[in-house]
Amino acid sequence: MSNLKALKEVAKDLSALIVEDSIAIQNQMRVFLEKLFDKVYVAKDGLEALEICRNYNPNIILTDIQMPRMNGYEFIESLNKINHSSKIVVCSAYGYSENIEIFLAQGITDFIQKPVNFDQLTNTLLKVIVGEKDEDDFEDELLKDLVIKKKSKAPITLINHYKGLPFIHEGIITLVKEDSIKVQTINVQVKAILKEKTSIIETNSFTIKVRLKEYDKQNNELIFNKLEKLEHSPKKREVIRVVPDEDFMASVFKKDYRYAFHVSTISTKAISFEVKFFDERIKLNESVNLTLSFNTYYSTSYHAAQTHKERVDSKATVLKIEKLENNLTKIVMLLDLSIANKKILEKYIYQREVAIVGEFKQISLE
Repeated sequence: MSNLKALKEVAKDLSALIVEDSIAIQNQMRVFLEKLFDKVYVAKDGLEALEICRNYNPNIILTDIQMPRMNGYEFIESLNKINHSSKIVVCSAYGYSENIEIFLAQGITDFIQKPVNFDQLTNTLLKVIVGEKDEDDFEDELLKDLVIKKKSKAPITLINHYKGLPFIHEGIITLVKEDSIKVQTINVQVKAILKEKTSIIETNSFTIKVRLKEYDKQNNELIFNKLEKLEHSPKKREVIRVVPDEDFMASVFKKDYRYAFHVSTISTKAISFEVKFFDERIKLNESVNLTLSFNTYYSTSYHAAQTHKERVDSKATVLKIEKLENNLTKIVMLLDLSIANKKILEKYIYQREVAIVGEFKQISLE
């Protein structure tokens, strides 16, 4: 059975309300819906729509946002103050991702981007009326928790990183399956997830790492699989950790040996390297000497920014040695910085943080 036939079957005894100030769009949607629903009501703004809701309590409401007299936000806010059982779908040219926090708070069921695609409208209405059923008999406690979050529309927290910096925003779970979940969130977080191909999801009861399987751009839904429960939250980092720029150099000295390793991240607490050909002479828990070379920038009201070459010498203790894919080895060392050197490194990390944020903003606009 086609989705249109399935929708006609499940909507034949239901009513729908179109809230739209454009007469042309209003007529298009009315003609389409009258072939499917038992009753179709029309309102040109939120005030008219509110009166129809009081009198008829339609099963489905399709509403625009930008309208005269009472806009969509005001209409939904007023509707939520009266006893209603309507499911609300927003049809707007204004993106879901930019307004997700408002929609979450107002209990909106779904969103359709204008101009309205009637295939998408059919699929959305079918999903809203029938619902995508969760498995209520999950034995796994994590999946049970995810189902509760989905049904209650409780916001979750998504955590991603771009060159070490965290991007943290809220989202909602729209579907839970045995091996995957669907999530909606704001556009900047979507960009970070598409870049990283993974994400961390947090609620008040769990933290999980997920892998991006697919992005449904039309419905603004991220599909994740390979759910892995974590013991610790990445939000609990004490210090900022960044990926350094290309001019950042590090040399490790042990007795008569000098190693120039590729630095993957740097903070005022620790430094991590990814090493292609690892020298087994470096051992866990031993102490080494470290020299860091990098540039910081200074400016005054009288001069343009000037580059200052910095050198920081420090003792370091090998905290972790971990084998990675592609014959790489990850080495993490704890730094023992003097107060003066710590301030120099803090300045670099702050300037690097500003540069990374600017870089990611540019990527988000592409």
